[in-house]
Amino acid sequence: MNPQQILEMNTSNPSQRLAGASYASFYAHPGYRRMFAPDRLTLGIFLPLRSFKGDMSVLQGQADLVTEMDGQGFAAVWVRDVPLFDPSFGDAGQVFDPFAYLSYLAARTTKLALATGSAIVSLRHPIDVAKAAATIDQLSGGRLVMGVASGDRPLEFPAYGLAHAARADRFAQAISYLRQLLQSGHLDISSPLGRFEGAELLPQPVSARIPLMVTGSSGQSLAWIAENADGWLTYPNATHTPRGPQHLAEKIRAWRALIPGGAFRPHMTNEWIDLVDDPAYPRTPLHGGHVLRTGRKGLIALLEEWQAAGVNHAALGIQFSQRPPAEVLEELAREVLPHFPSHEGVPAACVTW
Repeated sequence: MNPQQILEMNTSNPSQRLAGASYASFYAHPGYRRMFAPDRLTLGIFLPLRSFKGDMSVLQGQADLVTEMDGQGFAAVWVRDVPLFDPSFGDAGQVFDPFAYLSYLAARTTKLALATGSAIVSLRHPIDVAKAAATIDQLSGGRLVMGVASGDRPLEFPAYGLAHAARADRFAQAISYLRQLLQSGHLDISSPLGRFEGAELLPQPVSARIPLMVTGSSGQSLAWIAENADGWLTYPNATHTPRGPQHLAEKIRAWRALIPGGAFRPHMTNEWIDLVDDPAYPRTPLHGGHVLRTGRKGLIALLEEWQAAGVNHAALGIQFSQRPPAEVLEELAREVLPHFPSHEGVPAACVTW
């Protein structure tokens, strides 16, 4: 049986469509295939490229650099979802709405996977999320990969009229609702988050489904994540010594042991880096371990350790780098990407909307 036959079998099975899917289920998905393959690691970049400190001018030219990344060979660009800036939290996030901004970036790129890291589905209604996601997927020719999360900023939940303590249950309900909405044809859905009969969500995703990558635990058990996630995005543990990647490997193995049928599903992790111009600068943790200062040799060694641990994609944030973003991206593309190339996969669908 070839991969396309497996794809057709999996996506025609209702129970498979409503739970985490195998690699074969995304055989025709351009974004997923560019990012993921067994035993291989690819590179993406988290936005913003410079932190917002009260002046929007730091974001000027960012989309131009994303367009350059598209040609440089990076696998993905990631945007965050932070509805409200809480000064006590200390991080404004992406600033732009993730779905609106990904639509803009879709028009500026042709190859990059467009990833949310992560959409807070506990705050947004599933119909709105599904509509935005399917729209971006169509506008980009099938390049959307969705990280999804339950949310970690307590201030936002009462602002939406929701209980912060209920976010884990709401997350699981939202994922189930999303899975159903993104099926083709007339739908009958009954959920604690809403119900309807005989309607259909338009547009539909380009490749039958959109990958949903659970972030952290999102209040769920490891078994739930193994059953329901199309992939898993977690924090990396310590990144300045080999012991951190070893712990990460243990976590990945425990998760993969619970995946039904032993199907391959990708693991992702991320790190904020300050890439210095000395190639041999040692890996040094900053800001309580939230940022890694390193030269490119140390970064390549870390990525090799992650790849050996079972990580399939590394999303790097450079907003704390002391060097200009264009300079950092150029060094990453020239010196690091050749060790971790993006996958050819399938090209994005030709779109002329």
